Amino acid sequence: MRKFLTIIAALLCLSSCIENDIPYPVVELDITSITIEGAVGEPTIDSGNRKITVTLAENVDIRNVKITDIQYSEGATLSRDMIGTFDMRYPQYVVLTLYQDYEWVIVANQTIDRRFTVVGQIGQTEWDIDRTIAKVYRRADYGLDTVTVTQLRFGPKPEYDYPDASTLRNFSNAEHTQTAIVDSYGRREIWRLIVEPKEVQVDVSRAVAGAKVAWLKAIGIDGAQTGFRYREKGTEQWTELEDGWYTSRGGVIEATVRHLTPKTEYEVIGYAVSDKGEQLSNVVSLTTTETFELPNAQFNDWSVDGGTYYPYLNKESAWWGTGNPGSAIAGINLTTPHTEGLAPGKSGTCAQLWSQQANVLGIKKFAAGNYFAGTFAGISGTNGVVHFGRPFNLRPTALRGWMKYNCGAIDCAPQKTNPKVPGLGEPDRGSIYIALGDWDYTIYGGTPESPVAVDTSKESTFFNSTNEGIIAYGEILYRESKDWYEFTIPLEYRDFDRIPTHIIIVASGSSYGDYFVGSKESIMWLDDIELLYDYE
Repeated sequence: MRKFLTIIAALLCLSSCIENDIPYPVVELDITSITIEGAVGEPTIDSGNRKITVTLAENVDIRNVKITDIQYSEGATLSRDMIGTFDMRYPQYVVLTLYQDYEWVIVANQTIDRRFTVVGQIGQTEWDIDRTIAKVYRRADYGLDTVTVTQLRFGPKPEYDYPDASTLRNFSNAEHTQTAIVDSYGRREIWRLIVEPKEVQVDVSRAVAGAKVAWLKAIGIDGAQTGFRYREKGTEQWTELEDGWYTSRGGVIEATVRHLTPKTEYEVIGYAVSDKGEQLSNVVSLTTTETFELPNAQFNDWSVDGGTYYPYLNKESAWWGTGNPGSAIAGINLTTPHTEGLAPGKSGTCAQLWSQQANVLGIKKFAAGNYFAGTFAGISGTNGVVHFGRPFNLRPTALRGWMKYNCGAIDCAPQKTNPKVPGLGEPDRGSIYIALGDWDYTIYGGTPESPVAVDTSKESTFFNSTNEGIIAYGEILYRESKDWYEFTIPLEYRDFDRIPTHIIIVASGSSYGDYFVGSKESIMWLDDIELLYDYE
């Protein structure tokens, strides 16, 4: 007995000396939804950056914004109460805690249609919202003692009390200013309105080259005839841009120069014709880029490994990916080569994207037929993880190709259907989209090669067309069946100051497949896709 007690005592002593060094589990914490009064559309939840962006209506008092509901990962706690009224002029930070701390930020954007314009204005008005200053530039020869204000607006009526624009005429004092007193939401704002003379009457502020086009922007005299001329460097003759290539608003004019030669240096000059004659800008040089052809764009290169189809001949040539490595666990290939009923004039094979329901480890899961630039990264439980994107630094104008689509009625959906997606019996949606961006893989969870990770178990990782990393974007959504036709998806550029680092192209027979929603009858066929670098 004494020996037994001695052993017990020894074990107790030993256990007291063992350190509890088992690490806490790593649990990613997300804000999944937020409800804000006066918001326009749904807030954008960016899990990669742990950032929520909300757009407020024009007539909302941004200093008193009400958050009425916020949902977040189960088990987590918030560092502060986020239900209430907040001054959304400033970012609102909150920390979610469960084993680890994760800092999130809520940011509000609000566009108020403010206007301050004058006769003879050059370019657009400059607004300093924080300092309540509005500045315009005016032709120097017009003088500042008799300025005619053509537009004056500080926000939506009746929240704002407007001054009489006719009293704001003399800006000839030393500071070239007039003052406008505006009462808004029970507070008084004092705006400084500045009119400064400017000798330069046309100035090229943007000259960005693609492979066969150049995007131009210039400020000029409001009401004057403003335009651009261009020429290949080393030649003497200037070419006038065609009328249909221009867009203008106020004293700002934008244009696209078309039908240029890749990898060639050009010169551009802006001009403005007024009652004082023709004024010219400085000459600006730019060089067009090369072009890039998408690999395996005719969908003729396929390989099979262990019964799984891959859209490439070998791993070294891999550029496209599919969900096949995940669905193959259930013995299903979602995307396969197809040789029958090809597009008019086409031969070889096309890609068939067939949405199906798979049985994975005894669990039925819907999976969309898909084809994307990137790679299948692996399985998380019964969910797939993909990495979108391939290195790319050019500026194409559109994506073109051939497509056929059989649209089925949705017959697969979770019992508790997400309100964002269609329900049982509704038409399925097929989609094709293209995005250019400068995504940081350390933020978006992917790799340097394919930076954007999408985990179908985490809605916060689903690709969002409002993503901050996007520079240009285009999409087509199909809600009904279509026979073979040639589609074109124009790219809309949101920023010309940033250079793309990657390209994402995604085609899906069921665009809500990430939510496991779609139809087993939805099939998309793709063939002969290409990037365009010019406009018609």
